[in-house]
Amino acid sequence: MPYATPQQVVQEFGLREITQFLADEQDLLTEQLLVDAIAGVWTGTPSQEAQDAATAALARMVRKLETVSNFMDGFLRNAVTLPLAAGDANTGTLNECCLALTRCGLADDPANATERIDECCDTWRAWLRDVSRGVVQLVNPVGETVPGKSRVRSGQAASGYDWNAHRVAR
Repeated sequence: MPYATPQQVVQEFGLREITQFLADEQDLLTEQLLVDAIAGVWTGTPSQEAQDAATAALARMVRKLETVSNFMDGFLRNAVTLPLAAGDANTGTLNECCLALTRCGLADDPANATERIDECCDTWRAWLRDVSRGVVQLVNPVGETVPGKSRVRSGQAASGYDWNAHRVAR
């Protein structure tokens, strides 16, 4: 399940920018058509060709959100057990990471890509690598480290075994 939605992408970066990124492949795409495709309801009477262009643009954005989320999970699964619980304290951070990396993926040509977008993505990719290596640890709402797969826990648990029966005589 993606860490962000198409609505969040548009809200975060603006309808104009996202439409521009998606319109590279869909010459018929307009801001209103993209809004309609996301809402699932067409306003006015757009041609079937225009509706198809908007639907294809939305599908491209959804695919990018899914791909980016899977990419993120590849790093996260080394550090934590996935999926994280609903409402986890890290949801906001993972959402921001997904949004930034999705934006970078949609700005896939020189007409759209900027140095600022690339630097932001590099920062988030470095963060994911640090989480994967354990340099950065995800925490729950009370500040405790989220249980992970590679962590070793130690301690003494209650046992029904009689340890005193096997004492070595000295």
